Amino acid sequence: MATLLLFTLFWYAPTAIMPVDSHSILPVAGIIFVLTYILPVISVLTLKLTKSISSLKLEVRRERLLPFSFITMWYGLTAYFFITKPSLGLSFMIMFVCMTITGLLVTVITSFFKISAHTAGTAGFLALLLVFHLKYLDSMLFIPLMVAFVLHGAVSSARLYLNSHSPLEVHLGSLLGFAVNFTTAFLLL
Repeated sequence: MATLLLFTLFWYAPTAIMPVDSHSILPVAGIIFVLTYILPVISVLTLKLTKSISSLKLEVRRERLLPFSFITMWYGLTAYFFITKPSLGLSFMIMFVCMTITGLLVTVITSFFKISAHTAGTAGFLALLLVFHLKYLDSMLFIPLMVAFVLHGAVSSARLYLNSHSPLEVHLGSLLGFAVNFTTAFLLL
């Protein structure tokens, strides 16, 4: 989602991610992709290979804690990277702080109650796009916002259809993801 967010902003709201431009987008996207996708996938696969988790579906609530902790750690590392590189702009810091807070809250809540991390992520993506659309008047994010809304609906429906979550777990994940990302980004941006 983080890499998708970066490219969406690059194409539809380029002033939101300045000074990243056509010359620096690929290296920045590469760093984000490795830190927020490749390394979390390797972490979860390693947990499966070492039998620390029984399934990649993470159906057992207690087995979700370790993978979610690793994923949150990678997002936190990404946030730290962008905070220590302020030359890349405030937007990156805010995006990854929001995503890290969301991951941390999903992990903590999972200690007590199973919640949908998928819907938290897609709702967070939707919330960040909405904030950038509202804050950057030159953005052209209306159509990406509509696509994100449909994407969130599809992910939510899929979680229910696959019996991976109850409606309450899906709705709480959505509410958490949207509220944390929208509020944090809106106040800080």
